[in-house]
Amino acid sequence: MVTSHLAALKIYHAEQAEIAKNVYVQSRAPSDDATDWSLVLRAARKQITAALRASMFLIDVPAALVESGEHMLVFRHITAPPISQDQFSLVCPGWRKATERPHGSRIKLDEAQFIAAAFEERRSRPLTPWVDAERRPLKREVRRLLWTIAPLIASQQIQTIQRTRAASAQERAITTMLANKGWMREPSSLLDTRAALPARHFMHKTRYATATSSPQEVDIALGLNSTVVLAMECKVSNDQTNSVKRVNDVLKKSNAWKTHWGSFVKTAALLQGVIAPKDVARLIDDGVEVFWSHDLSSLEEFIDTHS
Repeated sequence: MVTSHLAALKIYHAEQAEIAKNVYVQSRAPSDDATDWSLVLRAARKQITAALRASMFLIDVPAALVESGEHMLVFRHITAPPISQDQFSLVCPGWRKATERPHGSRIKLDEAQFIAAAFEERRSRPLTPWVDAERRPLKREVRRLLWTIAPLIASQQIQTIQRTRAASAQERAITTMLANKGWMREPSSLLDTRAALPARHFMHKTRYATATSSPQEVDIALGLNSTVVLAMECKVSNDQTNSVKRVNDVLKKSNAWKTHWGSFVKTAALLQGVIAPKDVARLIDDGVEVFWSHDLSSLEEFIDTHS
C-alpha cells in the first residue's frame, strides 16, 4: 500500500514538474532576459575594474586580496583557462571559497601571497601582457580584458540573480498567504528548542539548530499542530542540472533536522522552474513534502489541514 502510494505520488509530481517547466519557458520574455544581461554585464565590468585597481592592475594581487577576498572571482577568470572555485581550491589548498562571496572577508597577507602565487602560475599572458613587461596597461589592453572576461562572469551570475529573484517572489507569496490567514509573524531567531514556534506563527529567514553541524537556515518556518514545525525551503532551478544542486541542498538540511529533531520538524520544498522528476522523487523518498509555485492551493490546503 505504501509503495503504491509513493509510486502514485511520484507520477503526480512528475506531471507537475512538466507543468512547472512549461510555465518557466513561457515566462522567459526575451526582452526581460536582455535587460537582465545588460545589467549583469555592466556589474561584471565594475567588478573587474575594482579588482584591477585594487591590485594595481595585477602588479600587487596580494594587496587586493587583503582588501577583499571577493576580488578572487575576477582573478579566477583571468587564468588560462578560467578556473572554477572547486578546481582552484584543489591547486591552492589554502584558499577558502567562502572568502569570495560578495563583500567577502579580508584575507591575511601570508595567505594572500600564497593564493597570488597560484594565480600567477595560471595567469593568462596574452590577456595581461603589461604584467610581464612591467609597465602600466594600455587602455586597449584593459578594454580587451574587460570585454573578454566580463561575459564569462556575467553568464554565471545572471542565472543566480534570476533564481534569487524568483525565490524571493516565492517567499513573498507564502508570507502574504499566511498573513491573510491571520498567522502571526515572529522576529527571526535561532530555533533551538522543541515547540519554539507556536501553532499559526511563522518566521521568515531564520535558522534551525542541528546536533551535527552549524544551524541551518530555513526560508520560512511555520508552526503547525502538535508542536511540529514545517521548515519550508523555496527552490528555483533554471535547468535539470541545476535542480540536482537545489534538491541536494534541501536533502542536506532535511537530514540534519531529522537527525536532531526527529518528527518534530517536517521539511517541505516549494519548487519552481525546471526540476528533474528524478530529483523530485529523491525528495519524496526522503519524506519531504513537495509543493509547486504554480499550485499554491495545494500548499494552502496542507497548511489548513495541519494547523
